[in-house]
Amino acid sequence: MVTEYFGWTHRPFRPTPDLEAYYPATSHERALTSLTEAIQDDEGMALLIGQPGTGKTLVGLQLLSRLEGVARGVILTHGNLTTPRDLFQSVLFDLALPYQGLTEQECRLSLMENCLEHFRTGGRTLLICDEAHLLPTTLLEELRMLTNLSGRAGKAIQVVLIGQPQLLETLRAPELVACDQRIAARAMLDALDPQESADYLLHQVRAAGGRPERVFDPEALTLLAQQSWGFPRLLNQLGYACLKLAIECETRCVDAEVVLEVLARFGLQPETSIEESLDIPADLTPIPSIEIGSDSPSIHAPGSVSVEVAPAPVTTRRKKRSAA
Repeated sequence: MVTEYFGWTHRPFRPTPDLEAYYPATSHERALTSLTEAIQDDEGMALLIGQPGTGKTLVGLQLLSRLEGVARGVILTHGNLTTPRDLFQSVLFDLALPYQGLTEQECRLSLMENCLEHFRTGGRTLLICDEAHLLPTTLLEELRMLTNLSGRAGKAIQVVLIGQPQLLETLRAPELVACDQRIAARAMLDALDPQESADYLLHQVRAAGGRPERVFDPEALTLLAQQSWGFPRLLNQLGYACLKLAIECETRCVDAEVVLEVLARFGLQPETSIEESLDIPADLTPIPSIEIGSDSPSIHAPGSVSVEVAPAPVTTRRKKRSAA
């Protein structure tokens, strides 16, 4: 509906990781550089940590994309693995290898044999384990032992763990000392700052084939940048909801009135904290309050006009406009 109404090539603000719309935020690029260097330097394990909604999975996919031709990638997108056999079968399945009816040891040997053979022909295997904070310690140790598989030219298997901050605490367990020591690179994803948040919205519209300066006015960008707290997932949800409400109002411009209505529907009033609205666990490191001062710094979106981010002019929701 949004694509047809605005005349774009595809939907913006997709709910699933979208490599075509990847936004190179400072924190994300820094993490990618650290992880890429670790893999190229033949390190056994690397770590990516971020709070929910910061774009960890997309960074993992972007890492595989950048290492295409260097390593064949296996991405485990779920953490509901409980036994070594579960783990090995998932990897074998992703590599299109037989996995059914095999015992744990048969799965392990089959995977090791395949990875060694692939390594002998000049290739390496990169396992990216998403939601790694959900993995039991026994599987984290199994992953470490897989990185022992090597040849004369280096490691046949390398592992990147992606997870939420509690994974750091898990790795401090006594039984994971060797695993923790094996991690050579530790990258952290931060939330986007207000300028990046606004630029992210513009970038998503541009990647969908639109002209963002015609879609979001400066006041709308300011409100969305403030109330998203820099989480790309929430920016996607709010941005898409704003576009759908604009269609309901028979307009092609998202202004502050539209944004305030969407924020109200999400339970995100300007005075509401992100923890209260999304029920983020208290043990996660809080993101500092976002303040956009009167300096009104400029956001320079590549290929578009400069947009000024100013303090939000409204603190209460205005009534929804009538459809024209």
